[in-house]
Parts: sequence; C-alpha cells; structure tokens
Amino acid sequence: MTIHGLIFWCFEGFLIFTYGIGRWRSIMGQLDLGYDSFEPLFRYDVDLANRLVTEAARQLDKPSDMLLEDFGTFLVTDERVERVRRLLRFGGVDYTDFLHSLEDLRGRAQLAVPELDLPVIQLDAVSVDEFQITCCSVAPGVGFILLGVLRALADDYGALAFLEHLGRDGQDESISVRLLEMRHGTGRAFHLAAGGAS
Repeated sequence: MTIHGLIFWCFEGFLIFTYGIGRWRSIMGQLDLGYDSFEPLFRYDVDLANRLVTEAARQLDKPSDMLLEDFGTFLVTDERVERVRRLLRFGGVDYTDFLHSLEDLRGRAQLAVPELDLPVIQLDAVSVDEFQITCCSVAPGVGFILLGVLRALADDYGALAFLEHLGRDGQDESISVRLLEMRHGTGRAFHLAAGGAS
C-alpha cells in the first residue's frame, strides 16, 4: 500500500510549524532515508508512514494516536493549509450537513487532486444527533487524523459535540459523534471566494 506524497508533505509541514525545523531534521536523521523532505507529487510506502509517525512520537514523547489527532486539527485550523479547510467546509452550512457530506469527500478531493486516494468514509445515523463514521480499509491511525479533523470542524461550525475513537476492526476504524448542541458558540467565518476573510 502506498500513500500520496501530499499527505507526507502536509505532515512534514505540521511537524516543522509546530515543533521546529531542528526537530524535523532530527526525526528524518533517525529514519536515515537519504533525504530530508517529501515530494507532494510522489507516492511513498505505508510502512514509511508508520516509521515516520513512530519516530516523531518517540522524539516528542507523545502517543502516536495523540500526534495524529493533532495533525488532523492542524489541517483545519492552520492558515497555511487553508485549502484543506475550504474543501471540508464546502460540505455544508452546518455541522450536521458537513457530517452527511463526508461520504462524498473522497470524490471532492479527487476533483482537486486526481491521484489523491482518501479513504472511503461511511456514515451511519444512530439517531438524529448521533452518528458512527467508519474509515474503510485504512492504515492504522488514519481514524485519529479524522478524529482531529472532526473535532476542529465542530469548533469551526460553532457546534458542541462529543467524539470518540471506537477502535479498529480489521482494516476499518470507527468514530462516534454525538451532537450536544448545534449552536454552542460562534463559528469561524467562511466565504465561498478564496479571497474572503476567514
């Protein structure tokens, strides 16, 4: 299994912006790959992704799951990757709309980057305010990235939600989402035009 280099490139940016270039060079030095940066148009083996996350978590003294969740949060909240937030926010006018749009996320992402093979996501409504989201056939830990994304988007929409990673079943990872309040706070402004205030 391979992963698109754009994912590696974004993870590289997350570690550099959050922990500094020195820490990034130390992590890459331990991996001893012969290069210190990832190309966003290449593809890399999933085993390399696992090694990268494991080494980063070791050096940062942080559980891998927590590091991946932080990465998911970064993808929504950091202005340097605003395009990711825009792709996600096009999914709906409120958080419930956004959740229902997750099954279409793979296709929307491929309109922007045709080679970007995001996981297939399945949404099951348990009740009007409770959902189970399943990432299908993914490498271990991908569900924690999505968990960070979902938490950050709840804040972005101004919704109050309780989210929990339910674990791994075979190659699938599931997340429980329970909406507690749709209008808990003021969400971040969002404009369709890329030049609008964010």
